[in-house]
Amino acid sequence: TAITPVSMDHMQFLGETFAAIAGEKAAIQKQNVPSVIGEQGADAARVIDVYAAEAKAPLYRFGVEWGVSGGPGGFWVRSRATSRQFPAPSLHGAHQLHNAGMAVACVEKLEGFDISNVAIAEGLTQAIWPGRLQKLREGPLVDLLPSGWELWLDGGHNAAAGLVLAEAARGWKDQPLDLIFGMLNTKDLGAFLRPMAPAVRASASVAIPGEGASLSALEAAQEGRALQLWATPSEDVAAAILTLINDADRPGRILICGSLYLAGAILSQNA
Repeated sequence: TAITPVSMDHMQFLGETFAAIAGEKAAIQKQNVPSVIGEQGADAARVIDVYAAEAKAPLYRFGVEWGVSGGPGGFWVRSRATSRQFPAPSLHGAHQLHNAGMAVACVEKLEGFDISNVAIAEGLTQAIWPGRLQKLREGPLVDLLPSGWELWLDGGHNAAAGLVLAEAARGWKDQPLDLIFGMLNTKDLGAFLRPMAPAVRASASVAIPGEGASLSALEAAQEGRALQLWATPSEDVAAAILTLINDADRPGRILICGSLYLAGAILSQNA
């Protein structure tokens, strides 16, 4: 089994604390089956350890039994016994190095299979994950862009996703970052936007098409204003794109974000 970093999300189902959410995640561990554990905060780690002990599940923990290091040119997965180098994953974002390391760590503990480093490298460099820091390269929405502009899409919707996107934005120094965001009313939009806000040049808000639980464009914009994000409420994503383009002094990189439901709608509209 594998448990990626626990974050505050789906609290209406999983609980209101890291420990409560970690308990729901940790319960997937199985009797005498190795558990590959991603980077965790102290509260989550303690809960996972308790459940693992009850299940007699051997732990393979990030930062203890295994680790990851590297950058855009490639990365290493190290354990107490080995150190293996792989090409950088095809997916964008520094956090994908950790995800790739988790995948390699799972392969190391997977019994009954002989998966070579060559096969692992092939999988890492060919992986596709729609709606996760995905650059949109064609389609009706892309056709709205003048020369020099880029359009990106991400379905992240919690504070941890906001931190990941903020880190990606810090690496995007060649162009200004413009934001289009929408979110369900069951999520914490402020916590998601807060890490990114300092890097944003301009923004627009939208309601998620066909979702009754979506924040309205105006409601989303009002939450952004508390973070000095003066978002323009827009009828739809196409209108938001045109607003950002018309108000800009030079080409930028537009990121549509805030919801997997919004990401799905965009992928459908832009097909």
